Amino acid sequence: MTESTNWKKEYARLREYISANPEIVLTKNEISIPQTLRDEFYNIFDDIRSAVVAKHLDVLSVGVRTLSERHTRAEKEAAGLLGVQEISMPIDLRVFLRNPEEGLIRAVYNCLFAFIQGKIDETEFERLAGESIDVSVSDLFHLGYEHWVGLELIKLLEPEEAFLVGLDEEYKPCLLKLEMVSFGKQWHHPTMRIPEFVVRSRRFNSLVAVKMALEKEIEEYFVTIKPPVRPKKRTGDTSFAMDSRVALLSFLKSEKEIPVFADIYDGTITSPDLLIEFVNVDAPGGETEVFERIRRHMEILKPKSGCSLIAPVDDFQIDSERIPENVHLVSLGFDTAKLETALTGLPA
Repeated sequence: MTESTNWKKEYARLREYISANPEIVLTKNEISIPQTLRDEFYNIFDDIRSAVVAKHLDVLSVGVRTLSERHTRAEKEAAGLLGVQEISMPIDLRVFLRNPEEGLIRAVYNCLFAFIQGKIDETEFERLAGESIDVSVSDLFHLGYEHWVGLELIKLLEPEEAFLVGLDEEYKPCLLKLEMVSFGKQWHHPTMRIPEFVVRSRRFNSLVAVKMALEKEIEEYFVTIKPPVRPKKRTGDTSFAMDSRVALLSFLKSEKEIPVFADIYDGTITSPDLLIEFVNVDAPGGETEVFERIRRHMEILKPKSGCSLIAPVDDFQIDSERIPENVHLVSLGFDTAKLETALTGLPA
């Protein structure tokens, strides 16, 4: 039996269940499912969605299942090196990375109900389901890929110890005990953007400060007009934001010299040693927007060793003249050996 007929078999089972329970009303204008029948109805409903997603994933060229396997392994290894139980992340992203089929079934919800109600036919349902899954895959794969690369970077640093970056009574960065990691979760402060954690790197024989900042937040680091008073609402914690990130790495001469990457109130920026950005091959505006964004980030942050630009495919091609100065392109795909080159130029 093919995957194509599998979802139809589950759908036939749902139709039989509806027929056997006339109390269930599903028309173009009405939905009524008695409480006592809902559990079984939605069990079959979810079986249909899972089968539709599984069929679609099997024909996608993007390596969703590969990402899931690699991320699960990297998360366990990175958490062990940092001495924490797990690397926290938004629930939708976690579900997708742990079980892609389960993470994507939400995309099929509305169009499956429309099909059951007779609002659309089978052909339209398959088209809409496919389009919805494609959009979800594009978004979640890109975010999951960035998260996986972040974990692999931690592994490359070979942490011997790891510390939370906090703020002392004078609002100066200091090292504290690290109990959990969630990319984007920094010590609470309305305007100071500080590292999330610091590792003592065996690879570099140095303390290395790490921040996984929101990509779109970088442009907010550069302030042309100083507010009359220091804002109080924003905390800098973006750990559960479902949006693209960049990595900032800084090598510390001592525990007392932890950088404040940006003080948005004072309008000051401390350049990281390395900026790591990601190519989103499906981004609106395409490659032009990607490289314009990186140029802006380079102008704002002025990373001392430049920028490593990570592509999620192993054959990413671009005219070298379009790559901004001091930006090193790494067509990574899932070849972690290539990730070594992302750290090119850093002090050994």
